Amino acid sequence: MSSLRILAFSALLALVGTASVCAAPTPAPGGANQVDAISGKVGDTLWNGVLRFKVVEVRDATPADHPESVVPGPTQKVMVVTAIIRNGTPSSWGELVSYTLADKDDISFEIPGHFFTPVALNIQQGASVKQTALFPVDKTYVPTKLIFQCNSCAKGKFKPFRVTIPAPAS
Repeated sequence: MSSLRILAFSALLALVGTASVCAAPTPAPGGANQVDAISGKVGDTLWNGVLRFKVVEVRDATPADHPESVVPGPTQKVMVVTAIIRNGTPSSWGELVSYTLADKDDISFEIPGHFFTPVALNIQQGASVKQTALFPVDKTYVPTKLIFQCNSCAKGKFKPFRVTIPAPAS
């Protein structure tokens, strides 16, 4: 009888051990290479200890923006992004930055730097610069967030910004 109990107990332990091994792990929030960032929405002035960053607008271009100047393809539309960047450091600030849009499905689109005016940033202490981009994207692309990162800053010294973009008015 005791060997039967030991066998039953062993089978039970094996079953419990297998169940705990097969249980689905809790997925970690975010995805691969998700950016930890200061979050806000269009119109908010955000601060990361280095810069104050404000996305003024993210919208489809109008005829007044001269979208034909970027020569969109037949399946593309032209969008506008405008941001104000204020230097909060005790010296001039000029680093390489990137703007990445993402839609509701997290399909991302990095806006090529050559579409920005000014292309290069050199912001004096306490000063601001308005940076605007006019760029083509797929006609069906509807961004829901914008990520602003410093590509040339030392890791850990610059916290990126994540800005929520409101749905376009219909």
